[in-house]
Amino acid sequence: MNVDKNLEKEVLTRLLHAHPSGLGKEVLDNYRGEKVVASTLAELQDRGLIQHGNVQCNEAGEHSLNLPIKLSAAGVEAARKLDI
Repeated sequence: MNVDKNLEKEVLTRLLHAHPSGLGKEVLDNYRGEKVVASTLAELQDRGLIQHGNVQCNEAGEHSLNLPIKLSAAGVEAARKLDI
């Protein structure tokens, strides 16, 4: 899937500035819709930028979230680079 780079940046920086315990359902708040944000989170997880196990995908292609969502160490580095 082709991830919207602006949405990816928004999600990463929101997670960077979140409480250390992570973000709950509010991470999905975006005008693009919850499904698009969940897909972005799945892509970030596949790339190792959020902690593994936060996003699962069923056979129908629908995403479920295991909240809270937290950045991985690599995700923190990537988010800091974007948050300049």
